[in-house]
Amino acid sequence: MCGIIGIVGNVREGDWHETHNLLTELLVQSMERGKDATGFAAVTSPLHAPNRHRLITDKAPLAADEFTSSNPFWNTLRRTRCCSVIGHVRWTTSGPASQNANNHPFIGKANQRGFSLVHNGIISQPEEAADRLGVKLTTDCDSEVIEKTISVTGDLATGMRRCLTDLKGSMALAAVEHRTGTVWLARDYHRPLWIARLRDGRRTVFASTPQIIQRAIETGLGKFGVWVTDIFPLAPGHVYCLTPQGQLFAAFTTAARFDDSESG
Repeated sequence: MCGIIGIVGNVREGDWHETHNLLTELLVQSMERGKDATGFAAVTSPLHAPNRHRLITDKAPLAADEFTSSNPFWNTLRRTRCCSVIGHVRWTTSGPASQNANNHPFIGKANQRGFSLVHNGIISQPEEAADRLGVKLTTDCDSEVIEKTISVTGDLATGMRRCLTDLKGSMALAAVEHRTGTVWLARDYHRPLWIARLRDGRRTVFASTPQIIQRAIETGLGKFGVWVTDIFPLAPGHVYCLTPQGQLFAAFTTAARFDDSESG
C-alpha cells in the first residue's frame, strides 16, 4: 500500500504559498499509507511566463513529515509557483527504499515528451512483462515496468490504458507531462483514487482516500466544506486527463473486465 497525492491548476497571484501548505499536508496526511520513502514531481508556471514550464523533482527514503521539513527541493517549491504537482509516499513491497532508484516518481518519455509517474499497488511478474516489451528493468521496484510500458507505447494515455489491460496486479496511477503540466490519472478496482474540486474553480486536488483530502484541507486551509465544491472517486478502468486550465475528462475506457471487489 502506498499513497498518491497532487494538485493541478493555475494558481492566482498570492495563492501559491497557501497551495504549497496544502500539498505539504496532503503528503503528511498520507503517511498512514507509507513511511519508507517520499517523492514528488512539480511543473513550474511562473506568474509572468506561465507557459515557461520547468520540472522540479526529488525523492528520498524518508517519511513525509521529515521529507517536507528538510528536503531543499520541496522547500524551493514554497517560492516557486507551479501548475501541477504529483507526490508519493511509499510502503515498500519490492526493492529496498534505501536504494533511492526504487522510490517514486519514475521518469520516462512518451512522444518525445518527458513525464513523471507515481504508482500505488503491486505489479506481479514485472520481469516477464519487461521481457514481453523487450526492455530491461534497471531497478528492483515493480513499478518501473509501468513507466517502461508507457514509454514503449509512446503515448501517455494509450500507455496507461495498456497498463490497465496488460499488466497483472493492482494499480492507481498519476503521471504529469513535463512540457505542459497536464496530469493523467487511472485506477483499477483494487486501488482507490479520489478527486476534489476547490471552490476557487482553479485548483483540483487528488489523493488515495477522501479522508486524506479532508484532513489536509482542514489542517492546511480551514473548514473542509468551505473550500470544496465536489469530491468523488475516479471510476476504475478509465484513463482521465486533468489540465492546468481545470478540464477533467475521460480519454479512454478499457475493454477489460475487472474484478468487482475493491481494496486499499
